[in-house]
Amino acid sequence: MHTSPLLRCSLVFAILLGVFPLLKAQEDLSALVSPFQGSTVLGTYESRFAPLTLLSGPLDARQVPTGTSSIEGALNSTIYTRPEGVSEFEVYSSYKKVLASADFDFLLDCENGKCNAKQPAKATYGYPNKEIENREYGQMPTSTTTWLTGWVTYYLSAKKKTADKTYYVMILISTQRNLYSVDVLAVDEMEEGTVALAPELLQAKIDSEGKAILDGLFFETGQAVLTEESQPALTAIATYLKGNAALSFYVVGHTDDTGKWDSNLSLSKNRALAVIEALEKYGVYTAQLTGHGVGPFAPVATNKSDAGKAKNRRVELVLQVE
Repeated sequence: MHTSPLLRCSLVFAILLGVFPLLKAQEDLSALVSPFQGSTVLGTYESRFAPLTLLSGPLDARQVPTGTSSIEGALNSTIYTRPEGVSEFEVYSSYKKVLASADFDFLLDCENGKCNAKQPAKATYGYPNKEIENREYGQMPTSTTTWLTGWVTYYLSAKKKTADKTYYVMILISTQRNLYSVDVLAVDEMEEGTVALAPELLQAKIDSEGKAILDGLFFETGQAVLTEESQPALTAIATYLKGNAALSFYVVGHTDDTGKWDSNLSLSKNRALAVIEALEKYGVYTAQLTGHGVGPFAPVATNKSDAGKAKNRRVELVLQVE
């Protein structure tokens, strides 16, 4: 007896059971989207705070997605092999139907033949950015992540907001070795759209990436003078540093590319030093901190827009490996 792809897919969304808002812990993410029935787990990556880049439209003249968005939160990523006799299209159709039935909003629905996700997926998740290739999935067959990220034929990214969280789901389906992956990322609503820091977030970022952007620090325009609005962030940073007094860090200032580069280099270093001076007043042993400025030379966004420039004007805390 033939069953539909939707029935063959054992995807289980807790929202359909009426308990979706109860998902809280990181380990619950793995149960949010289950594998296609009969699939084999090759490797799983979990992090309580990690980045996830999502592809999005519009499509260019070659039907290639041109947009991306970078999200951070609690992440669960699993790589599977689909069962023999099950096509890439069947897996794609099953996930698409269940995401739609759970009222997810699609950021990108990339169907082979109508949309070409191969190149942007390879560049983002494989070489050169290696977002997936650099993750620790555990022991898997040789070059599994390369085969997955280099031959993506179907791609889905979707988003759903609940009362206390926003969930993102990303599906990669490769034409090679029956591979596909499911990423689920959860962002707390109270953290989304705010610049407030918490010592726990700093700890997670330093542990996973070796650095953290110190959001919530505000300076007088064109000056290395912190404003009063910076106090909550300084308190969180000081709490983290005092709890990690044995470690050494670089405090690195960055600017956008407005104005002369030598002036921006000077401003970026002076802002880093201003942060260190302020932290000393919060009881931080500042001998563990060294201030530097790199001006406009390490942007994280385009300097062609005001939003991009705002992201580039930042101070980072970078772990010093001795």
